[in-house]
Amino acid sequence: MKTRNMTEGSPIRLLLAVAFPLMLGNVFQQLYTVVDAQVVGVVEGVSALAALGSSDWFLWLFTGMVQGFAQGFSIPMAQAFGANDIKTLKKSVGNAVTLTALVGVLSGLVGILAIAPVHDLLSMPVEIRPISRQYLTVVFAGLPIFMAYNLLGGILRSLGDGKTPLFAMVIASLVNIGLDLLFVVVFRWGVIGAAVATVIAQLVSCLFCISRLRQLPMVHPSREDFRLTRTMAGKQMRLSLPIAAQNVIIAVGGMFVQSIVNGMGVAFIAGYTATNKLYGILEIAAVSYGYAVSTYAGQNLGAKKPDRIRKGVHAAVLADGAEGKLLCNTVFFIIIRGRAG
Repeated sequence: MKTRNMTEGSPIRLLLAVAFPLMLGNVFQQLYTVVDAQVVGVVEGVSALAALGSSDWFLWLFTGMVQGFAQGFSIPMAQAFGANDIKTLKKSVGNAVTLTALVGVLSGLVGILAIAPVHDLLSMPVEIRPISRQYLTVVFAGLPIFMAYNLLGGILRSLGDGKTPLFAMVIASLVNIGLDLLFVVVFRWGVIGAAVATVIAQLVSCLFCISRLRQLPMVHPSREDFRLTRTMAGKQMRLSLPIAAQNVIIAVGGMFVQSIVNGMGVAFIAGYTATNKLYGILEIAAVSYGYAVSTYAGQNLGAKKPDRIRKGVHAAVLADGAEGKLLCNTVFFIIIRGRAG
């Protein structure tokens, strides 16, 4: 496995080398829910599809939050790697693993306990609540695994490796599709089968990333490194909280819209769910440059090269704008072709 020093060379090339695999990896990760919805909708019917979609934003409240924490935890790693400070790098990895375990387990428990109250808050139709509860309970139970993958991917990207998390997501997506078909179509486990398939696929992605990280002694923390310190853990929490809070705010806005949609009936919810899955893929792709810039800026901040940070941010803004235009044009073309057909 190769690391990438982002403190030297063309900023735009370095950013693309991290952002493009990250974008594809995030798309594949988002495909988990798309495949779950597609298989469940076809096999179990409109009510099951509506049950999954009616709490999408509630689920994103927690998955977006833990993603934000994992991203913030990895920023000090990029800084330490850029400064070639291996001792601090190991300490940041150890503290991040401990924080991830704590935040992941706590978030999963809170999510499970909040299911019933949030169903009321979202005005979810009574007939689909049991189905939604089954799906969310399994997914929330697997939230620590979801957060673990995002941390492991963050560690790899902090070292400039964007390809390994991508390969992990491709493999996990294929596993998810296969298990969805097995659990939902063959075993007829319904939404529980789709949820179990998603959690197992996330576990596969974690194991793949761990197998690659074992090849890098520089990120192997000692037992002492896992002990939380005020300096390192405090820094990681200060960096991650704003990112997590941003995702929570987005989710709260989505939940408000979802509560209105839920009042329009099961069929309307199912249609909104199908459309919202496409939006999720486009949004995840669009924010990938932000994650790449955080790695790039972290390494160069550690190397004390602020001029390169300014150049990189400028290049990322231009590239992200071009990518956004391309994505919008592509979606518009697909919609027009669909109507014409």
